[in-house]
Amino acid sequence: MESPKKMLEIIDYIVRHPKKVTVSEVSQEFGMSISNAYKYMKVLEDYGIVIKNPDKSYIPGFKLVEYGSIILKRITLRDIAHPHLVDLMVKTNQTIHLVLKEGNWGIYIEKMESAESLSMISKIGMRMPLYSTGFGKAILAFLSEEEIKKYLREVELKRRTENTIVDPVEFLEELNKIRERGYSIDNEENEYGIKCVGAPIFDHDGKPIAAVSVSGSANKITLEWIEENAKYVLECAKKISKKLGYNSQTSKIR
Repeated sequence: MESPKKMLEIIDYIVRHPKKVTVSEVSQEFGMSISNAYKYMKVLEDYGIVIKNPDKSYIPGFKLVEYGSIILKRITLRDIAHPHLVDLMVKTNQTIHLVLKEGNWGIYIEKMESAESLSMISKIGMRMPLYSTGFGKAILAFLSEEEIKKYLREVELKRRTENTIVDPVEFLEELNKIRERGYSIDNEENEYGIKCVGAPIFDHDGKPIAAVSVSGSANKITLEWIEENAKYVLECAKKISKKLGYNSQTSKIR
């Protein structure tokens, strides 16, 4: 096998080809031996990029559809949320994050920093655990009971700071509190010196697919500050959810 570039060229060829593709056609198109062409196709099949038919021809796989769906959600959500995130940053004068739920992780897809923002480890494209972050707990709290149980079976609650909640029973109690008030609080549970207030973003099916959060210095994000500003986080999340087709009449965002 030759190079990653060749692999990408083969994927592009298969996706754009109007019909099924055979190993012989790949071999001829890229000037390589049948054995090398087969090796490339085997790797793509193993990763779900292509599907092998009974007649040994290949078509694009559903993994590509999954990737496309994820990318589309990121772009669409980011564009829809942008003006509301700017408004939230102006009102709170803190760092704003937009995070998309991807499996058992949260992916930063937007970050806005105000003049008073504190330097943080977060950056667009970075993955973070759901259980130790404000945005993550906001999402988890509004999943179904079965989805929460599944998450706790699959994810170990590892301590990231002294404040990280690692006891499953205590964690479930925390999620109950979040559901009651509508927003989450990260009390230096993911990063020392940083506190956060998060609220879930729902899609048209009522599923929490993302979250918006306000993060700042632990000295700044006091209980008094949260009481005064949590409403802005909730308002932002509610507006974004509405634009995604969520019915505000039955909204869980208070």
